[in-house]
Amino acid sequence: MAEKKMFIDGVECPFTNERNVLEVARKNGIDIPSLCYCENLSIYGGCRMCLVETERGGLDAACSMQPRDGMKVFTHTTKVLKSRKTTLQLLMSSHRAECLTCDQSGKCKLQEYAHRYGVDDTRFEHNSYSREKIDASSPSIVRDPSKCILCGLCVRMCAEVQNIGAIDFTKRGKQALVAPGFGKKLIESNCVGCGQCAAVCPTGAITIKNEIGRFWDMLHDPNKRVVVQFAPSVRVGMAEEFGMPADTAVTGKLVTALRRLGADVVYDTNLTADLTIMEESAEFFEKVKNGDKLPLFTSCCPGWIQHVEKAHPHLMPQVSTAGSPMEMFGALIRKQFKDEDVYSVAIMPCTAKKFEAQRPELEKDGQRLIDLVITTSELNRMIKEAGMDLKCLPDSDPDDPLGDYTGAGVIFGVTGGVTEAVIRRVLADASPGTLQTIAECGVRGLEGIKAFEVSAGDLKLRIAVANGLGNADKLIAKIESGEEHFDFVEVMACPNGCIGGGGQPPASNARKAERFSAIFKEDDRLELKIPQQNPALQYVYDELMQGRAHELLHIHYPLHGDHH
Repeated sequence: MAEKKMFIDGVECPFTNERNVLEVARKNGIDIPSLCYCENLSIYGGCRMCLVETERGGLDAACSMQPRDGMKVFTHTTKVLKSRKTTLQLLMSSHRAECLTCDQSGKCKLQEYAHRYGVDDTRFEHNSYSREKIDASSPSIVRDPSKCILCGLCVRMCAEVQNIGAIDFTKRGKQALVAPGFGKKLIESNCVGCGQCAAVCPTGAITIKNEIGRFWDMLHDPNKRVVVQFAPSVRVGMAEEFGMPADTAVTGKLVTALRRLGADVVYDTNLTADLTIMEESAEFFEKVKNGDKLPLFTSCCPGWIQHVEKAHPHLMPQVSTAGSPMEMFGALIRKQFKDEDVYSVAIMPCTAKKFEAQRPELEKDGQRLIDLVITTSELNRMIKEAGMDLKCLPDSDPDDPLGDYTGAGVIFGVTGGVTEAVIRRVLADASPGTLQTIAECGVRGLEGIKAFEVSAGDLKLRIAVANGLGNADKLIAKIESGEEHFDFVEVMACPNGCIGGGGQPPASNARKAERFSAIFKEDDRLELKIPQQNPALQYVYDELMQGRAHELLHIHYPLHGDHH
């Protein structure tokens, strides 16, 4: 498409296919404020913070103005600044401003803009915020209506990207709020705990359930042996928070940080990502051999599992029984330290993992496999609270004898990573040429849906990869209509996979692309590439599982009509 240009504050700003003036401005380094805009969602135009002045002296919302060649707009005239301050005062009057005790303090856009525009009081009644009770029913997220500014970002994310619609605008006028329908709490709705609503919320109206205090208590308990595992994508969700490039993996520094926080043992969940592939691929070929109904759907993502249970329960028999890497490492930890008082903690990119840890299915031999899940964002706060600067820490290795992993485990952190790891396992060839062929087969990339074919011996496998539950639903509709046939389907609930998880620091599409790149840099760095090369797996099967691998490493979720 031919490049055009418009002028923002007299600055020549080229553009091509940007949807609106706001996108043109940001592409050219001009930050027009906005509270209701997201590059991945429909245009709402409700907050009025992005108003700009046109050549004719009128005010218009930059998020809904289509750019035209030669157009001129102004972003900080007297009229614009006055409008923004009034808008902020109105929003602040309907927002319970208890910033010092708010989980979102320091990352709240309303707070940021109030500082930027010098708004420290309001001309309007200051206590007109919602008096609806805080909804802490979900294990994953907390909804606080008193801090909601009705920007609609969470509503659009839940409906447009995730196709869930667990929350919506309810009531009218001054009583308007965002909530589940019919007076339900989140836990009673079809919410799957993915946390994407919290990721886009500009205030503290929806936040990750904060369990930092519980983790500190355990770390300070001299009678507890605290064993921590951290997921593949956590290592690429931390760098930018500590002033490092977003495409930096901080694996070794993360291990050091966890030890300095007080963890007794630190493991990398990459090991059980390798283990998951061994179990899942064996299950797949058993289904092929037995002529069972395909496709086999992956089971690593707890948001996806909940979505199947609530929206597609008839598909549960086609979901792999292989436990998630978090679950599997929980089982290994209980066997490795079977005679000790262990507190098992998982650092995850995912708010839905908090729900998964509490599931009755994650109890084996009378023990909870995971005692606590802490998200990447929560861990970042703990590291800062402890006075550490991550970028200055030395690198350390995970503990033995469960410290080995391969590149196949690392790539679980991105959409398509599970599938690529399965293909590596099936082809059992770690030569550079084969790995390059696999990488170029169509499995890589951040597209919402990918479909491709792979040959494995005499088998030709048709595979699909989906990220975001809305895309998963589209894929399921094509499968069930007969339009498409697949043998294997990978689904991750969060857009772009775990690198964009609800528990990661929120990031733009460009930032997620950098995290994607960091995962494959880690893969390139490792000598071992396919899961069967992992030397620790022999120890796992022989010493820890002792013939009970299927019993301890697989999860049998209740089928439709069953209850748990």
